[in-house]
Amino acid sequence: MSNKTKKTGGGNGGNGGATKQTRQQSQDSQDYSSFKTVLFYCMLIVFLPVLTFFVLKGFVLDQFFNISEVKVNIAAAVGAVVSLHIALGLYIYRAYFGTSGSKAVKAD
Repeated sequence: MSNKTKKTGGGNGGNGGATKQTRQQSQDSQDYSSFKTVLFYCMLIVFLPVLTFFVLKGFVLDQFFNISEVKVNIAAAVGAVVSLHIALGLYIYRAYFGTSGSKAVKAD
């Protein structure tokens, strides 16, 4: 086969590479957006209960109420559990309902 018989157009119409690159960038953008959302909720689920426990224990319950140390710890732990459930509920709500612009796109 000689060099004269080979096509030099680069494929299907010459514009296929740009379409493929645009599709890949769109997919990467969706993946990055999903990653940011999951990372945010993971950080919320991990750090919100810990922060709630120490804020309730150190600043709210010890400073403003005259109750025993055991009751302060129990109340702070209950507050941390409640904040964990709120964070999990927000994540489940977001995962179930999603955003209005996130529709599944079929990729061939």
